[in-house]
Amino acid sequence: MINTQMRDYEYLKITEINDDYGQPQTVEAEGTIKMAINFSTENLQENSLYSNAQYVGLTLNKDIDATYIIKYGTEKLKVLYVNKQGRYTQVYLARM
Repeated sequence: MINTQMRDYEYLKITEINDDYGQPQTVEAEGTIKMAINFSTENLQENSLYSNAQYVGLTLNKDIDATYIIKYGTEKLKVLYVNKQGRYTQVYLARM
């Protein structure tokens, strides 16, 4: 059932190189990632790492980390936290 919800999304990555203002730079269109993204109706207050997450994604990609920014339609979603245990990688995302 999850596989039918998976779509290819473009992603950007935050680099370790800072711009002129000291902020981390984002790199344009690094590639695509196959992921099922769903809007979270519940507020996650248990952990400060992902308490602001509005979306939850599932992917088989184990390389994803907190430096990813997913292009979700007209919005950009920042990866807050990644849980790599199990078959699918669970990704908590917030609007930028």
